[in-house]
Amino acid sequence: MTGPPAPLSGRTVVDLSQYIAGAVCGQLLADFGADVRKVEPRGGDPSRALSGTRFGSVYYRWFNTGKTAQALDLRTADGRARLDALLADADALVMNFGLRTLERLDLTWEVLHRAHPHLVVTLVSAYGAGDPRTGFDSIAQAVSGYAVTNADEDGTPRIAAGWPTDVISGTYAAFATAMALADRDRTEGVLVDVPMHDVAMVALVGPAVLAAAEEGAFRRGTGNRDAATSPSNVYRCLDGHAYIYAGLDKHWERLAPVVGGPSATAAERLADAAAYDRIVEAWTSRHPVDEVCVRMAQLGIPAGPVRDPVAALGEVARERPGAVVATTPQGEAVPQFPVTFSGRRPKRRPAPPRPTFEESR
Repeated sequence: MTGPPAPLSGRTVVDLSQYIAGAVCGQLLADFGADVRKVEPRGGDPSRALSGTRFGSVYYRWFNTGKTAQALDLRTADGRARLDALLADADALVMNFGLRTLERLDLTWEVLHRAHPHLVVTLVSAYGAGDPRTGFDSIAQAVSGYAVTNADEDGTPRIAAGWPTDVISGTYAAFATAMALADRDRTEGVLVDVPMHDVAMVALVGPAVLAAAEEGAFRRGTGNRDAATSPSNVYRCLDGHAYIYAGLDKHWERLAPVVGGPSATAAERLADAAAYDRIVEAWTSRHPVDEVCVRMAQLGIPAGPVRDPVAALGEVARERPGAVVATTPQGEAVPQFPVTFSGRRPKRRPAPPRPTFEESR
């Protein structure tokens, strides 16, 4: 292999999406060779206005690498004509508008398929292409059941940071779009419909869905404590915190003599998980984080220090230079594709600068 694969080379994707989920889809398609042309409104993608550094919004720049950008006013006849010209030469269109916006801009699947019968149209939405309800990542976490299965120890529902529904929805959208483009039996365009609610249930609620479907039951979240094994949690140390995964029998057999714990089966430990957490933390709280992690490594027990992003990035830079972010000569950090192919990763260009409406005319 001379370089990372680019199976989408020669394919053109028009990206009308804003914020995160649809942007992730376009970003991943660009990683594998697609020419992704982002179309923004006159004021730019709204995520450009979110917080950032001297190089601009960190949100926009994180999810829009590898694309070109232009500004069009889709509410005007001229703007729509320019969009249709782009779509006539494109292989796929990515959007994450709600149904009312699609109807107002005349961008429903039915309209697009009549005008561009060859086009793969990928739509990321709250509940599916035909549902008028709108939603965001946090709402999908709430209504899918994930906020309950991810609850704090006291049972309070908890929304996870990092927009997992957005990112995973975008990843599913990219995979499905690529599969549609690769389908040798396809003779016309297809609607790739990605409901974020369903993605949240499949990818975040996960196995708990089976218990809900088969028994009408669920297990409420337990904070940082693992729901299936004990002891497995974040533990306070002398100078910070460490996560220790000692819930499997083989791990507890090694850890119990060190922390002064009793012999107990997995079921017994899980039934009284808080007590076993107290036993472990009584030991970790007397030792520095590094010492705890070294001892766990000696015992063959999975563990790691709880780091902040600055410390984590520094560690990655030492261990795997070029991973996570690369830096331009000007000092701008560019997020990197996290997977390598025989040591090579797709090369990412920085997200495009804000396009001006006049330049796009």
